[in-house]
Amino acid sequence: MEPRNAEARPVDVSEVKIRLVDEGNDGLVGWASCVVNGALYLNNIAIRRGRDGEFVLTYPCKRSRSDQKYFYFNPITREAKRVIDEAILGKLNRGEGTWTA
Repeated sequence: MEPRNAEARPVDVSEVKIRLVDEGNDGLVGWASCVVNGALYLNNIAIRRGRDGEFVLTYPCKRSRSDQKYFYFNPITREAKRVIDEAILGKLNRGEGTWTA
């Protein structure tokens, strides 16, 4: 296995899809999916509105009985988070999401 130096690798996000919900709880606005580096499909990324009104992404996880979160996937570098946020939230801010019933 090669040494972990994810900061040096470029992150490309494509095929962004957004499904907005009519009525969400906990600030839920919709769900997003995308493809990372043409090789990894990510789905069920929640789009939420934070207390400050800004949109934020939250990633799917399992919770233990002690409420510990175990993420199925999530960005591990600031650069990866920035690129994914810009791809998904940029599309949302441009009004390119689709409403679902």
